[in-house]
Amino acid sequence: MEIKIRSCLEGARQAEGLTVIIDVFRSSNTIITCLGQGADYVIPVGKLERAYQLKKDNPGYLLAGERNSQPPEGFDFSNSPSHVSSLNLRHQKVILTTSAGTQGIVNATDADEILIGSFANAHAIVNYINKKQPGIVTLAPMGFASSEKAEEDEQCAWYLKERLLGHQPDFEEISNKIRQSKGADRLTRIGRQDDLEFALQVDLYTMVPRYDKRKQHIIKA
Repeated sequence: MEIKIRSCLEGARQAEGLTVIIDVFRSSNTIITCLGQGADYVIPVGKLERAYQLKKDNPGYLLAGERNSQPPEGFDFSNSPSHVSSLNLRHQKVILTTSAGTQGIVNATDADEILIGSFANAHAIVNYINKKQPGIVTLAPMGFASSEKAEEDEQCAWYLKERLLGHQPDFEEISNKIRQSKGADRLTRIGRQDDLEFALQVDLYTMVPRYDKRKQHIIKA
């Protein structure tokens, strides 16, 4: 099993084999939490206009996400896993558009299979990949606005790679590095310290979100 790390939007476009899209702050965790709170599926969308159109065509769907870390006008909720964890999303369909994570999902067109990963479901991701034993695994840390490497995503990609290689990294050391990052500072400045703390928990969920290219939905694998 060959493990590659390909960063940001260009990395997602280069992704091959089984691919894990990683956006720790925050869309990976928002997707995981939406499914954990009972959503039937999440529809990842790149363009804001497409998200509004889907909502217009499906008024019963929930519209979620962010631009510049804030929810756009008319959205039902923001890209906040901490907030989502308090919602009852049973049988709901969620449209999600973000600046990084969903961009990676819709642009990883050459990947054989697309999963969504974070620290929150690291053990489940590693188990899933180890059972499938694909020839190539691409770990795609999306970074800030999908254009600039982010410490939290790079550290998560490295953590998953080490776990796949049978090692057990020191998560406390990783967490300390992330807390000193620009991403952590940004979350604090916009008043989302709760999302920072949420994102730095390991193995909260046992699920593996998987993107169905045909239906363009993210569901539990």
